[in-house]
Amino acid sequence: MTYRVVYREAGVVREVPFKRLEDAESFALGVERRKDLGARLDPAAGRRAFADVWREWVEAGVLEESTRRNYQSVYDNHFGQRFGSIEMASITPADIEGWEAEQRRRGYAENGVNGRKNVLSSVFNYAVTAEIIGRNPCRKVNPHRRAGKPLTPIADGDVPAMEEVMGIIAEAPKLIRAGFWAMAGCGMRPGEALAVSDASMNWERGMIAVDHQVSAYGCQEISGSRRGVKRGTKNRASGEVRRAPVPHSIRQVFDDHVDAYGVWGDRGWFFESPRLNDRHPSYDWFLAQFKEAATNAGTPQYTPKSFRHFFVSEAIHSGIPLFEIAAWVGHRTTRTTELIYGHLVRRSMHQGALVMHNRLGLDFASPRGSIQLLMPRSPVDDADADVWGAAM
Repeated sequence: MTYRVVYREAGVVREVPFKRLEDAESFALGVERRKDLGARLDPAAGRRAFADVWREWVEAGVLEESTRRNYQSVYDNHFGQRFGSIEMASITPADIEGWEAEQRRRGYAENGVNGRKNVLSSVFNYAVTAEIIGRNPCRKVNPHRRAGKPLTPIADGDVPAMEEVMGIIAEAPKLIRAGFWAMAGCGMRPGEALAVSDASMNWERGMIAVDHQVSAYGCQEISGSRRGVKRGTKNRASGEVRRAPVPHSIRQVFDDHVDAYGVWGDRGWFFESPRLNDRHPSYDWFLAQFKEAATNAGTPQYTPKSFRHFFVSEAIHSGIPLFEIAAWVGHRTTRTTELIYGHLVRRSMHQGALVMHNRLGLDFASPRGSIQLLMPRSPVDDADADVWGAAM
């Protein structure tokens, strides 16, 4: 067997064959480390100015007009003067640290600095993907870094029971309860639940298009602190849509919510800030409401993510195919679902075997090793329930 490593260098796709898997993995890791340490894929591309790449990054996404205006405001106030004319390949981690220090000297709050750094990092990530530069200077170089963030399997204690879910929702403010149900009943993330709108709902078919989220850092100048909405969700680019089923009971919850509170904005957003008209609730406020409700319900160990765990757990136990669940909750692949919920999958396999065993009616543990067939039992024959028929 031959193992091949395919990578792109200076705009050219290269392929190197190896006889051993270990050698191929070692070579691939070396390619990634060279990129991480700043190896330029194309020196000419790296000489492009930050301002030029910024404009390309903004144009690459399908952005709401409010988001586009917000990004322009962020660039003008925080990035343009510092980085605008500098070549992309010349910007170093020390430059980013200097920018952060300057932001703090100007009196900006820590969450604002971190939010703008996330935007800055997104631009450099785009430049790395587009092979303009070899590494993201927002990330400190670590030559021993292992690629990928490990996924942590959940424990039984991470999944609330139905009674606990209902207890938490009962303690939540009425104007946000439908958002909690969106997490527990549709498997949404907190930011996705806050961005539910009439435009995303297919009421007739009982489906929702999950393509927006309220971000902790996006659109602050337009929407307010930590309450900006943006197109695209985790693991999906702007414009990509994932669809999830909306149970009839959750549709009724949404319908009742709209009757009570109405909708706002061009998309008919369901949730509005309790203090500001035509603004999304802040991400922090949503998390604080959940924490308070969970505490008041006597289950402070749970977080909004626990409601997604509840959704996936119930779906797996109901026998829904793993690839369907992964698509509904927005996992990159079914492998992610398996790694996080593996023990639930194994239990479902056991349950499936038990169902088939009961369906076939075979008893392999009978005396003398013979296979016994359970005879169909009539409701009036309860007194003879211990009578078995021998198989041929």
